[in-house]
Formats: sequence, C-alpha cells, structure tokens
Amino acid sequence: MTALLRWLAGVALAAPLALGAQAQERALQRAMDLENASKYREAVTAYREAMSQGALVAGILGLERAFSAMGQEDSLLPAIDTLLRKTPREPTFRGALLRTLRALGRDDAARRAFDDWRALDPRDAAPYREYARLLLTDRRAEAADSVLQLAVSARGGAREFATEFAELYATMGRWDAAAAAWRDAVSDAPYLDQAAIYSLMGTPSVQRDGVRSALSALGGMSPPVVVALARARAGLELRWGAPRAAWRELSALPPTDSTAQVWIEFADEAERVGGALAARDALLAAYQVRRQPALALRAATAALAGGDASGALAVATQVTPALDSAQAVAEALPLRIRALAQLARPAEAEQLIASHGARITDAQRRTYARALAWGWIRAGDIARARRAAAQGGGEEEDVVSGWLALFDGDLEAARRGLRTADEKSSDIVTALAFISRTRQTRTPGIGAAFLALARGDSAAASRAFEQAAEGVPDAAPFLLGLAARVASARRDDARAIGLWTRLVEQYTTAPEAPEADLEWARTLERRGDRAAATARYEHLILTWPDSALVPQARQALDRLRALALRAVPDSLLFHG
Repeated sequence: MTALLRWLAGVALAAPLALGAQAQERALQRAMDLENASKYREAVTAYREAMSQGALVAGILGLERAFSAMGQEDSLLPAIDTLLRKTPREPTFRGALLRTLRALGRDDAARRAFDDWRALDPRDAAPYREYARLLLTDRRAEAADSVLQLAVSARGGAREFATEFAELYATMGRWDAAAAAWRDAVSDAPYLDQAAIYSLMGTPSVQRDGVRSALSALGGMSPPVVVALARARAGLELRWGAPRAAWRELSALPPTDSTAQVWIEFADEAERVGGALAARDALLAAYQVRRQPALALRAATAALAGGDASGALAVATQVTPALDSAQAVAEALPLRIRALAQLARPAEAEQLIASHGARITDAQRRTYARALAWGWIRAGDIARARRAAAQGGGEEEDVVSGWLALFDGDLEAARRGLRTADEKSSDIVTALAFISRTRQTRTPGIGAAFLALARGDSAAASRAFEQAAEGVPDAAPFLLGLAARVASARRDDARAIGLWTRLVEQYTTAPEAPEADLEWARTLERRGDRAAATARYEHLILTWPDSALVPQARQALDRLRALALRAVPDSLLFHG
C-alpha cells in the first residue's frame, strides 16, 4: 500500500511538469514560426512568453535574433541583466551580452563584460573563446591575440585554442602558422577539415607549399585524422584550381569502404569545379572497392566530360556485362556511342547500335543518329554526317547542324546551332569567338579550316586559317592568331613566329597583337634565346602598356633578369 501511494504521488508531481514542458515547447514553436515568417515584433512577444514558461536559454537566443533583425539590439540588454543577476554563470547569457555589446559598437563595455565573465573562473575557456572569435570577426587581430595569450596563461597551454589561433594567423596573413594550428585543431576534431579549407583557401600561391607541408599528417596520428588532413589538403587544391593535385592527396589512402565514400564525395566536388578527370579517377578507385556498376558509369561520364573518350569507352564496355539488358541499353550504350563518336569511329558505333536490334527505340535511334553525325564529322565524311543528321530529325538549331553550317560557311546558322550546346567545348568557344568578330554572314573559306581542326589535321588547319584570313578582313587578326596557336601547339615554331610577326607589325590595334608578342617571347625563352625573349617582353610592355598581359610580361622579365644576374661571375659583381 505504501509503494502504491508513493507511485500515485510521483504521477501527481510528474503531470504538471509534463504539462509545463509541453507549454514551453508550444510557446517556443510559435515564436520560431513567427520569426521564420519575419514577424519579428510578434516573435519577441512569443519568446518572452516562452521564457515565462521557463525556456530561458532558448528564449534569450530567440530574442537576440529577433532584436538583431529589427536593428534594436539594445532592447535585449535589460533582459540579459535580469537573467545574469539570477544565474551569473550561465555561458549562454554571458555570450549573448558580449555579442550584443559588440553589435552596438560599445567596445569598452564589451571588454568589461569579458573581464567580468572570466573573473568568475579564470580557467574557464568559454569567455576567451567567445570574445576572441568576436574580435576576429571584426578583423581586430591584435586584440584577439592579446585575449588568446590571456587564455594560454590561464589554461596552461595553447592546444585547446588551436581553432582560434588558426583563424588569428590566417587573418594576419601568417599562413604557415595558421596551417599548423589547423593541423592541431583537426587532430583533436577531424570534422574541422572543412573549416580549415575555408580559412586557408586565400593563401597566396607563393606560400602554398608551406601550407601543404604544415597540413601533412604526422607519425602516430589516428586513421580518422590522417583522412581528415588529406581531405583538407585535397579541398584546398581544388579551390586553388588544381583538381589532379587534389586527387593525389586522397589517392594514397587505404582502399576501405569508408575511404571509398571519401572518394565519391571528392568526385562530387571535383565535378562541380570542372575537375572531370580527377572525378573520373576518384570514381574508378571507389568502384574498385565497392564494385557498384553505377560508379563505373559515373566514371565513364566524367571521362567523357574531361575529353578522355578512350577511357570512357573502356570503362563503359568493361562494366556492360555486369548490367541487366535494360541498364546496358539505357545507360552504358549511350556512353559507348558518344565515346566512339568523339574518337572518330562512327562505323563501329553504327555496328554497336545494330547489334542491339529491337531493344533500341525509335527515339533512341534518333538521338544516336545525332551522335553519329558528329562522329562522321570527326572522321571527315561530311556527306555521311549530313545523312546521319537528317536521320536524327534534328532541328535547324542544334550543335551538329551548327557545325555543318559552319563547314558550309553559313555563319548565321552556325551561330544559332552552336549556341545551343549545353557544354561549351573549346572548339565551340573558338568557333563562336570567330563568328562574333566578323560582320559577314557567309565565309565559304572558313569551313575547310574548322573541318581540318575537327579531323585533327593541325597542319592543314593552321594553313587554312591563315588563308581564310584574307577573305575576312575584320576577323583576320583572330584567324592569324588561331593559325599561330595551332602551329605552336604542334611545335612548328618557325611558322608560329612568322604569324606572330605579322600580327605584331600589321595589326597593332588588335587584341591579338600583345598576345602574339607574349607567345613569341615565351617561345624564344623556351628555345633558350633569353636575350631575344627579353627584347620581346620589353617590346610588349612599351608598346601596349594598358594590356592585361603586361603583368605576365613583367614577371617573365624579372625572372630572366634574375637568371642573368646569377650567371654573372662574382668577380665582376664584387670587384671593389
């Protein structure tokens, strides 16, 4: 009987507590709904009601947000003062006071609030961390440094504040020290790798080697820390425009299932920043671990996007036996056909399509016909390309029709078609750039040049672009520059220099002229003729001082002069 009475008494006490908690939750939910609806005045009233129900911490944070949104931060101070008199050690209230005073620009009062907070317990890390972060947000590096030094003295070490020191050093431009601090922070909390990337991504190029070294894993680190540091280095390389270097940072990790997930996530990010080939490598590595055909198909797609048609074909062909017939037709076959088209092997693509017979729908055949048309263009058979394009039932304004129009010299139709490309390849960008440089609507001679380029006959393409320049005076500098670039790419330096000479001497007002001078100088430098290269860099700087290429010329000139200085014997430099 006594036990029953105790149980009934407990139920009687618990019921009001449960009802009170429910009232708090309802009041808070109503306040947050009002805040999310940007009804800040009503939200203030609702948060005060929630606080009256006992939701003090959540309520004061809600009031802080609402008053901040209305620009009335000072209205929060009376509520904080009241709460601190009752619970002076509550860190949420102390932090809200610091943030509010900082928002109001009351720096002296904020400093006093910090001193009051740390006086309660000088070894408590919270006041130092909160105040230092606020000062770093305001880019007040010296003040933040003094606060962190106080923290180190009070706590007996700096490791606990590695994140704050990392942010401080980054703010000060001490990138090596920032990276070392981030290494310590990530070692203690591997999830901070993304914060390290964000903090260090602004490192100047000349200081990046130091950051790379500082973020390297040390002996004895646990596997999660090694992975986190590798992710940090890879993330930085991606943001520094080096996706292949980023992949190298992750490729050495042991091939486990968790590593495969890291590789897949890296591939997602690499694809977003245009690192298709790095994504291909990461997906292939993940496939070797998990053996999921979807990963191989993604790798083939990335390979195609990165211009590796041979790799895409090999991967898609290899994974096809692991797919059911529907997947093979719907997912692997389109990749194989596109790859064969890019490789100028349309006849093989036609045989592949025929081997699937009735499993291919009429709609799919029309789609494949457009890919085959591009394949025949690459193979140089324009007649078959036209027939394939007609079988595809393509509209007048599509990419294949645009190329065919360009080969015919119809620039208006070419512009309409090429502009429809979802992904602008370098060839399409070049063609559209040419079209934008001329007022002519038809230039029959240009088709042979672009067709030779599509076939991969660079020697013929360079000659054809030079010849076409005669018939398109307003785009002549562009075409001569293109002819020179093609010649230079195939290491025909004599021809390239002849074309650059024409541009520099005959087309001084064209944007291609300073570009020609720069490439001419680089070629001379590559061939070891430093004196002639120096003269060309100087010519560019003096002739086109407003060109965007002048900084590059100056850097090259400084480098050559430094090399020349090193070559002078000491006896000539120090003869006195």
